[in-house]
This record gives sequence, C-alpha cells and structure tokens, in this order.
Amino acid sequence: LLKQLGTLTDAPLECSTAWTKLLLGFHYTRKNLTECVEREERSRADQSSNNFCELLLDDLRRQMRQERQRLTGESDQRIQAVQLELNEEKSRSVQLQDNVGAVQQELTKLYRELVLTNVAIGDTKQAHEYYQRYLKRQKQTDLAPLYEALIRFVYRKASHQQARVDSLLDFVRHLGDADQKLAIYRLLKVELDKRPGTESASHSVVMAFDAVDAASPNSPLQKLYLDTSGPIVERWRKLIIDGEWRTVRDFAERYPDYYKRCYQMLLRVDVTTWQKMNFGKYVLLINTLPRSTFRMEAFAVVFELVRRYEKDVPLEKLKVLAAHTGIFEEFIKRKGLGQDAQDRLAKVKDMFKGFKANTDYAWYLKEYQRTKPKGR
Repeated sequence: LLKQLGTLTDAPLECSTAWTKLLLGFHYTRKNLTECVEREERSRADQSSNNFCELLLDDLRRQMRQERQRLTGESDQRIQAVQLELNEEKSRSVQLQDNVGAVQQELTKLYRELVLTNVAIGDTKQAHEYYQRYLKRQKQTDLAPLYEALIRFVYRKASHQQARVDSLLDFVRHLGDADQKLAIYRLLKVELDKRPGTESASHSVVMAFDAVDAASPNSPLQKLYLDTSGPIVERWRKLIIDGEWRTVRDFAERYPDYYKRCYQMLLRVDVTTWQKMNFGKYVLLINTLPRSTFRMEAFAVVFELVRRYEKDVPLEKLKVLAAHTGIFEEFIKRKGLGQDAQDRLAKVKDMFKGFKANTDYAWYLKEYQRTKPKGR
C-alpha cells in the first residue's frame, strides 16, 4: 500500500493529500478484499447447495424406485388376480357353452322324436311345426338320419304300417322343398318295393302322383313318378282284363282322388288286347266301384273303346253293357242316391244310342234278358 502510495507521484506530497490518498487506496483495497471474500463465500455456498440438491435428488430417486417397485408389485398382483379371474370366467364360459350345447342337442333330439311321433299318429300340422324347429337346429345336409328314422318308425309295427305310411305320405306332401321330398320318397320306395302286396302298390301309386305334382319337366321327381307308377298301372290293367277287380276297387275306395287320376290309364287297352280279352271279365270292375261318378266314368271309357275298335255293331258287348247298366240302376235305388246319381245313370243309358237305328238301352237290355242262359 505504501509502495503504491509512493508511486502515485514522483513529486513530494503534502501530508493531507498523502493521507487522503492513503485512505482512498485503503478503501478500494478493503472493498476488493471484501468482494473477494464474498465471492469465495458464495462459491462455497453454491457448492454446499449443489451437494444438498444432489442429496435431495438421490433421496427422491430412491423414493421413486421404491414407489415404482411398490406400484409394480401391486400391479403384478392385480394383473395376476385379473388373469385368475379371467381364467375362471373362461372356464365357466366353456362349461356354460358345453351345457348350452348339451341342452341344444337334447332339444334337437326332442324335436326329432316329436316329428316321428306326430307323423305316426297322423297329426301332419303338428309334425310340420316340430320339423321346422328341427330344421333351424340342423344343417340341411344332415337330414338323412331323420328321414331314415322316419322310415324305420313307420315300418316298426306291421299292424300300423298302412296308416303310418299314409301319414308319412301326407307329411311329405306338405313339404315345400322338392329335394327333401325326393330324399324321403327314395327311401320309402326301397321299402315299398320290398313289399309287393296290394297296400304297398297303392302307396306307391299315391307317392308317384304326389311326386309328379311337385316335379318340374325332366326332374328326378318326374322320373320317380314314371319309374313307380308305370309298372303298377300295367299290372293293375292286366288284373282288370282278367276280371280281378278287388285291387283297383279297394284303391278307389281308399284313395278316391288318386283313382280319378289314373282310372283312364287302367281301363284303356290297345286294339290287340281288346280283340283277345274276355269282355265280360273286363267290365266286371265297373259295378264294384264305390261311387256313382266312378261307375259312369268307367262306362264312358268302355263305350269310347267300343266305338273306336268295333267296325260292326257289337251286339254281344252292348248286351253285356246293358246288363251292367241295369246293375248300376239297382245300385242307385238301393243306396237311395239323389238326382245327381240319376243324371249319371241317364248319361250312361244315352251312350247306347247311335250304334243301330231304333235301338237304345232298353232294347239292348231286353235282348240280353231274352238270350241269357237260364239261371243267370
């Protein structure tokens, strides 16, 4: 300091001036030292602050690690609990689905049995209701087992076969799907063909006409009709020609609507057969038929064939027809049939006109009675 003072000037100073300068220099020096000390203290304070912050930060990190570990542990526990609950729910769901599946299977079996039962007892409407419910639970491609079961059920007891086949045919008749009809008809045809009796033949004819009703041209159903009805109609026609009328009579009695659809096929014969057959046996069927309408229609077919195949007046055939017309008249009286039947009889009597001048039904009947062998 003194050295500095000595360098302030080379000239000698007065005492007061020198003292003033000395004080001023001391003041600046003290200020600088004070600032230096303050800077040093601030530096140490900043370092302490930094150290303290580091400690706080480390503690915070430790707390965060602990909290994260705690939360992670709780989260893992919750996840495990949720997973366990999910597994339990899944297990319950699988069990429930199994239970539902079992119930659905039982319900499907129940509908199947109800279809079989209602077909067997002839309740077609109820059978169709349960059949529709069955279809909703069963694939269309899996219907064969039901159809096979139907056939087995129908033929289970011989004493019930005819009625149950009738019920089955009625059930199939009301099905809307042609493929479903065909599937059942094919199975039924196998069983009918195994049983060549009159009842099976009648059922085959009914089935054939039902099939053709649902058939389109050249369809499998039409082929089924032709394959089924053709041989039976031919066989029945031969029975009629031979005077065996019971089969056709029974068919007309049990299935009148179907008889009306086939009677012309049964009664019509070709010219070769006409010339060879016994006419008296051939016409025996007419007066065994159960309805006056059927008898009149049968007479009409026979008279048509007489006019077509006979060149001369077929006196003997007309006499036979007159005798059968008399039997027809007695049938109407015995049954007490009304005016409609009388009108049909009148139409039959008119069929005798035109073969020969001045002849009619009464004339041919008298000729028959005059020439018939005694005792007949």
